Amino acid sequence: MQNWLNKNPQFIFPLGLIIFLAIGTLYVYFIVLDNPKAKVTDYASCVEANDGIISMIYPPRCTYEGVTYFEDVSITPDEDSNNNKEGINLDLPTSEKSQIEAWLEKNGYNQYGDNPDTMYAGGTPLFDESKGQYIKLYDYLVNKYPNKPWLEKTSNIIDNANTNPAVQSFTEVQSWKNFEDPNFELQYPDFVNMANQNGYPIKFTNTDGFEFILDVTDKQPNYLAGTCEKKLDIGAESLYLCYNKTITYQEIYQRMLDSFVIR
Repeated sequence: MQNWLNKNPQFIFPLGLIIFLAIGTLYVYFIVLDNPKAKVTDYASCVEANDGIISMIYPPRCTYEGVTYFEDVSITPDEDSNNNKEGINLDLPTSEKSQIEAWLEKNGYNQYGDNPDTMYAGGTPLFDESKGQYIKLYDYLVNKYPNKPWLEKTSNIIDNANTNPAVQSFTEVQSWKNFEDPNFELQYPDFVNMANQNGYPIKFTNTDGFEFILDVTDKQPNYLAGTCEKKLDIGAESLYLCYNKTITYQEIYQRMLDSFVIR
């Protein structure tokens, strides 16, 4: 071939042009036509179209044809499988989910309990920059609204707070503490004392008639001073929440019952 080209140099340029055009035709056919232009509508499709090239400035972002898409950093990998694409239900306890949704909608709030036009640094309030980690949506809402205004009254306690001035409203409690058990958790007011004997029953009391008891037993407790509500089966036994009939603390007892969450 080389000897032939040496004898016919006038064919070198045309032959090279033919080879160039052939390579270009193969490129168009196999690369361009076989891979149509990607449809980019969000962060994930942008990353795919850019072969994984993104900017790691927080929050991670991807730019395609002049449009920048941001990663939804409010969703952690563990939560993503349960995401309903609305964001409201992320990591919310089943027992409170519908109440929180209804309360947010009633008050015209976004999923974070703020006005819809609220702007957040980094696109979400769930990122704690001081710790470099994300806060669960439920923890964020409870920290923002410690009195849980979305809770509804669900037990048999008579609500006469509006007619009986002796009833202390749960909103008067300055702060609430968390009681955590491997099977459940609930909140109790900071003005009571918690006592137990290395196990159940656990009593929340004060010197002014407050008495709320957690008891795990295989039969209905005989609590003559008030009433007991069965909340949870734990093996062969059951958890009961008991409280006396002191009128003053009816709303606070109710608030404790409503804060009960199964883990």
